[in-house]
This record gives sequence, structure tokens and C-alpha cells, in this order.
Amino acid sequence: MEQYVILKHIEVTNANAISGFTYGFPAITHFLGFVHALSRKLSPNNISLSDVAVVCHQHQTHAYRESNYEPYSFALTRNPLTKEGKTAPINEEGRMSMTVSLIIKANGIPTNVENEKLATCEFIKQLAEQQKLAGGRITSIRSCSLAKEDATVKGMLRGLLPGFVLVDRSDLMTDNEQDNETINTWLHVSAVKYQAVKVEDLDNETSYIDWQRMPKAAGYIVPIHIGYKAIAPTYDAGMVANVRDTTTPVTFVEAVHSLGEWVGAPSRITSISQIIWRYHYHAPFYVAHSQRHSSGNDLTPSPDQHIEYNENF
Repeated sequence: MEQYVILKHIEVTNANAISGFTYGFPAITHFLGFVHALSRKLSPNNISLSDVAVVCHQHQTHAYRESNYEPYSFALTRNPLTKEGKTAPINEEGRMSMTVSLIIKANGIPTNVENEKLATCEFIKQLAEQQKLAGGRITSIRSCSLAKEDATVKGMLRGLLPGFVLVDRSDLMTDNEQDNETINTWLHVSAVKYQAVKVEDLDNETSYIDWQRMPKAAGYIVPIHIGYKAIAPTYDAGMVANVRDTTTPVTFVEAVHSLGEWVGAPSRITSISQIIWRYHYHAPFYVAHSQRHSSGNDLTPSPDQHIEYNENF
């Protein structure tokens, strides 16, 4: 029987709002990394955590703009002066505040004794509060609970309303076989487009141009960052200078983007596999997808698989 831990209403401040080419919400890899770090802390208790669903209740990007037609600018902090008394250089950082809930697939949580189950959930909550999420500080978690064995995905989501759950919509990208059509699909969703409309003023017998925003397809479809692609061979530990971990092999990667959808109605969700995100490795790709879009696909690289790299990179 599958177990699902629900971390309800996690309040986070100064989370990373930039992910790849996009901004406004952390990448799904941030949440999977949070779950992985929490699972490692629980491993001595024979408890493991893996896949995760993300429900957003509130978010506020630390950005501003002077008018509706101006681009947004991030609200940056002023750093202290350097030792030489000069102004410290500013690396632009996008930050945000958010309140999210996580539905995490778990294994090994005792359920025979009610008190033991409650104590385990409280222990998981305490460990989660000590971690960072998407680089931001967790200020509070309302509750941690274990979903009932007979709970449906709609029942779990109704307990987290109001909120929007992030669903994988990579199927919209795979509808187009040609690379140029795929990138056009992603750019069409990413862009905010306006068109000039000629309006006739019958009273004054004149006309003028009104710029109107072009509507998009139905649904709250958004561009998202889902993982990485290796663009160089894997180097042995210690071969690359200035890395954080000198004991682990290293490779250079680039961001991989796809499409997601924010769904606010639990009635549209029919299976837990639609909202649960998990890592998938298929060299040279290391990306996250929902179970629905990966079922039936063998993503394990074959031993004789050869990857061509640009040696001049």
C-alpha cells in the first residue's frame, strides 16, 4: 500500500524565483531536492521519501515595475561596503515569498500504532522546518499528516484548497515533431502578446488604434524548468577547479525547459500519477516528469549507448 505524507501550508521567505529562462516560481527540481534531502535524514529510521506533488496557495515575487508596459525589475538588497570602502558588486537575484503544500510519496512509516504514527509525522515536520526550500527559509509548517489508506487524490487535494496544483504538460511539447515547431510552442506560451486593433469612433467619425492583449489557449499553461542536460563528458573528481564538491565526478549541464499547468479544481484530477513528479535519468538528460507522462517508457540508458559531445565547448 502506497503511503503519502502531506506537509500542509509551508511558509517560505526569500525563495529563489528564477529557474532557467523563466521566473516567478521555483523549478520543480527544488522541491524534489528538498524531498531527497529530507529522505536522507530519515534513512536511519528506515523511512524513505521520493516523489512529490506541489500545491501553491500564495506567492509574491519581490519585483516591481513603473507602469503596465514596463518590464519588471527585481527588488535587490544593498550589500555592506567592502573592506576597501567601495560598493559591493551586485549579482541580480530573484526572490519571492510563497506558501505551498507538498504531497510526498513515502515508504516505511509505521501505521499499526496511532501514537507512533503521529510521533513520526511530528518528527518529519521538525526535520522539514530545519531545511531550506528553494533556497528560502521555512518560517512555519502548519501540519504534517499521513494520508488515509483509502484516500483518493481528489480527497487529498480538497483538504488543501484553496490552491493550485502544478501538473506536467510536456505532452503539449511532444505534439510537434520538428524542433522549430517545439520551440515555437514554448515561446508562444511564454510570451505576452499584444495586437493593434483599429477602433472606429462613430460619434466623432474618427478612428484610433487600441493595443489589446491577445488571449491564450484555455488553461493556466506556464513555461517551467524541469531539469538538466549534460553538454560535456563527465570529469573525474578533482579535475575541475572551483567546484563545491571535490570528491564527486562533475559535468557541465544546461537547463531543460518544458510546460506545466496550474490546476485549481480537484475535479479535473483523476489520478495521483497526474500530479506526482519524479526524477528520470536518460543520458544525457536528467529531468523531472509526472508518472502519467513516463509510464510505459524505458528511461534506463542502455550499456552501449553513446553520446556525442562538442569537444570544442
